[in-house]
Amino acid sequence: MAHLNSNAIFHLSARSFLVAALPAAVVALFIPSAYRDYQSFLALGPGGPPYNLLGWLLVKLVFNPFSREMFRTEIYERKIDAGETSSLLEDLPKRQGERPKLGTFAAPQRQTDQWPSREIRDKLRAEYSAFLTRNAHLVDRVPSTLERYTDAAHVGAHIPLTPVGRQMKREICHLHGTSDHSLHVTLAPADCKRVIESGWGQRFPLSGSSLLRNITFGRVAAIPNEYVYIYAPRDGEEIQTVIRILGAGVQYVTGSRDVRL
Repeated sequence: MAHLNSNAIFHLSARSFLVAALPAAVVALFIPSAYRDYQSFLALGPGGPPYNLLGWLLVKLVFNPFSREMFRTEIYERKIDAGETSSLLEDLPKRQGERPKLGTFAAPQRQTDQWPSREIRDKLRAEYSAFLTRNAHLVDRVPSTLERYTDAAHVGAHIPLTPVGRQMKREICHLHGTSDHSLHVTLAPADCKRVIESGWGQRFPLSGSSLLRNITFGRVAAIPNEYVYIYAPRDGEEIQTVIRILGAGVQYVTGSRDVRL
């Protein structure tokens, strides 16, 4: 009987040890993977979410589960058929080569390859600034409400808001100048379709969702389906195409045709 009791005690102790050790084993296996994922989040550079552990957890647990498909254009085709604004980029050329790879996070939406050279980054920033200066009669350059680490073009304070301008809390576009030098811009439905099909960009994963507005208690806009990500230009010719796309965004969100490219 003593021998049986010893066996029973041994098996009970072994089982208790396994139960106690299992969480530690899971953590030991999980931590290296989580650490690598967190580092890949930081490698994208600062953006809308907090640039720290809290931001990573927010994106992983809240944003990513609500991410949407980024390349289909049926949502725009339905609006085009319903008589929405016609395309302002009808002669948009096709972007050459493969699309860049993007990070696995809903935000910040960033490229992980095809980053432009320093020379092209400098030229893009200069061209972007000059574009905003030329269009100061339509836009104000102010801190972005969506990308906290950069300025954005907002509908000028003296200009009556269009419905999309009101939805976006005046923001039209911004340049990700602290990282890959891609951009976000809100475009007419037909221009969104043209940009995606021509290989210049893709939708924002949370476009068409009120998630950002809800979790920020209205501080951030409810992102429309027409909010798209534009790949970073790789040469001077592509910079001019990107400026044209931004011009289309200014026309759409302000409702003015007096855009100076």
